Amino acid sequence: MRQGRASSVTDLGDGTILREGGVPEREAAIMELARSHGFPVPRVHDVRPGALVLERIDGPTMGQGLARRPWRLTRDIRTLGKLHQRLHAIPFEGASLVHFDLHPDNVMVSSQGPVVIDWTNAHAGSPDADVAMTWIILETSAGLPGRLLAWVFRRRVGRDVVQRGLADASAFRLSDPNVTEDEKERVRRAVAHL
Repeated sequence: MRQGRASSVTDLGDGTILREGGVPEREAAIMELARSHGFPVPRVHDVRPGALVLERIDGPTMGQGLARRPWRLTRDIRTLGKLHQRLHAIPFEGASLVHFDLHPDNVMVSSQGPVVIDWTNAHAGSPDADVAMTWIILETSAGLPGRLLAWVFRRRVGRDVVQRGLADASAFRLSDPNVTEDEKERVRRAVAHL
């Protein structure tokens, strides 16, 4: 079993996992919408009270891969940028579908390619804010390696894109009850210095 900030994951042993936490009905609907547009997400097998039964994705996260093979940084950041572009092309509730937690630890690298997990924060919104959220998470969550990722990511997507989405993304991050006060202070400093 793995425990995250807002959810826990248990391997059910039959090629599926049980993910507890969040609002499973909405998350399942969003994942199915993304899947119907060809976006790589785990298959939803069942929605239970307070939980989802999802396809188990075998492979490391992009973050784990980068820790072992840092020379793949540019390639992986390019992949992250392409995932953002593909996701934001999906119309949702009069806007674009955004993930709002799309970073290397939420991208599983399977034999079939990247698969995006953890759709708890997904909603209809601004692509620029989604990109800015990725930058904020990278910039504030992993010390120097995270800041290096953030710098390469910002160069890939464009500083102007990050700046356009920064107000919405930082407001969302600062209001997240799962973000510690120390992390919130790092968010404030990052926003002030961009």
